[in-house]
Amino acid sequence: MTDAKKPAKRKQARKGDGSIFWHEDKGRYIGSISLGKNPDGSRNRPTVRGKTQKEVRAKLKALKDDFEDGIDLGDKYTVEEATRDFLKHGVRGRGPATVDELRMHAEKWIIPHLGQARLKRLTTEDVDAWLDVMAKSLATSSVRRRLFTLRRIIKFAESRNRVRRNVAALAEPPEGREGRPSKALALDQGKALLRASKDQPIHAYIAMSLFTGIRTEEARPLKWEHTHLRPVRGQVCSCGREHAEDLPPHVEVWRSVRKGGDTKTRKSRRTIALPEFVVDVLTEHRAQQRERRARQGWKSEGIVYVFGTRYDTPQQAQVIRDQFRAVVEKARIPGSWTPRELRHSFVSLMSDSGASDELIADLVGHSDTSTTRTVYRHQLRPVITKGAEILDGAFGNGVLDEP
Repeated sequence: MTDAKKPAKRKQARKGDGSIFWHEDKGRYIGSISLGKNPDGSRNRPTVRGKTQKEVRAKLKALKDDFEDGIDLGDKYTVEEATRDFLKHGVRGRGPATVDELRMHAEKWIIPHLGQARLKRLTTEDVDAWLDVMAKSLATSSVRRRLFTLRRIIKFAESRNRVRRNVAALAEPPEGREGRPSKALALDQGKALLRASKDQPIHAYIAMSLFTGIRTEEARPLKWEHTHLRPVRGQVCSCGREHAEDLPPHVEVWRSVRKGGDTKTRKSRRTIALPEFVVDVLTEHRAQQRERRARQGWKSEGIVYVFGTRYDTPQQAQVIRDQFRAVVEKARIPGSWTPRELRHSFVSLMSDSGASDELIADLVGHSDTSTTRTVYRHQLRPVITKGAEILDGAFGNGVLDEP
């Protein structure tokens, strides 16, 4: 007689391990174990079932282990429920952009593919299969970011005693599709882009980004108080101190749209001289900004942001991308381009013009050698002038002239 056909005879386990018996009507072994009392004082005696005594015994042991370790005893909690709880309570203190990315990962990739799985029963093999699906359509870096999101979700569930271990931490991201490499504009393309954007609000943004190499996240929240077009001795700067001497036109890259408003790293804080061409563009931009806002009935005095919205708040990244792509199309520059590639173009143009790697790294805020000069917010000296001088020479006086 097979194990599944044994008579309804109660099977006693060792003391403390629960009891197992055969249920004739259900055609299954039933196991139960006493685990103290519930918060309301009732007896906590969960039950499990299985086709064999071995299966039931393993389930009872798992219940006991979970109880002793403070893990929730149920196994109906799904990956989708864990994800929803994470998005509701686990993203506190994160910036809006980070939360939006996490939500996108969850709604588009995690919930549709893994959401119905019970979290306690999710296996590394399940995660591997999910990663393989993503690798067919996403770049390696994108696959990796989505895996990290799943790890964060399960880690959050661990902290709430919903699951014993994080199986996503045991999976490794596969190679995905080759991502689109960043590109750099050639000198002629840079000039064409500036000509095509002339008399448009995006013109000053492009000039600033192309001639200074600042990040898009640093340009969008740039304030006029950090943009010194004609600084003179005695003028009070944004740090509250007076300029001890005449300084070249410069911009203080001290803030970004990241959480808390800080730059990407402490090394990214830097003060960069502005080329004369950019000074002229920003001067004209400021006058046009005031006129345009006054004409529309918007705030036109005491404007805070250089490239702000009608409400004088930092511009949205998508708006900048849309305006930039329209100008690229107007300039008839082939291919797909994004605003962040203005920074790559700056590095390329500087290198082509003979700048050293160390100088370029200083200008874009990457080098350790720039730490002592740029890490302190109130330090205006030294203003890094060589970038302005090199690009003024490369572009020449006729930046907007037709070739």
